[in-house]
Amino acid sequence: MAWDKQKLIPKTEITEKVTSVTVDFAKEFGSYLGKDDSFEKNGRLVSAKNHLTTNQLRKFFGEVKRQQMSGYNETDFVLLKPKLAYAVGRAKEKDAKIKDFYFVIADAIDKVRTEQDFKNFIKIFEAIVAYHKTAEEKINL
Repeated sequence: MAWDKQKLIPKTEITEKVTSVTVDFAKEFGSYLGKDDSFEKNGRLVSAKNHLTTNQLRKFFGEVKRQQMSGYNETDFVLLKPKLAYAVGRAKEKDAKIKDFYFVIADAIDKVRTEQDFKNFIKIFEAIVAYHKTAEEKINL
């Protein structure tokens, strides 16, 4: 199952204010990224192991949080896209969810123009991380 490329964070959620629209998006997207697309084969559940790992997400999230602590800098912020692209390049071919993560987050990065946009981006990203963790925990139970 691949992410619907039409589903992106609405620009107004970044440039104006975060609403329940974003919470719903974060829940759906974070859960999608954290779920392992397991399947049944010969009556047994087989793990596809294709979810976005906590480690993959944590590396990028850590960089976003470092930038938050030092304050919004447009140059540093837009340079997150190539860092994320590098992570996608290093991922195994079956790791399609990291590509979906790149697609959605790169689009969101392009929408950030001001410090307030940056703050909204962080809130949205934190919500995605939270729902990802919730979905991933269900994998490990």
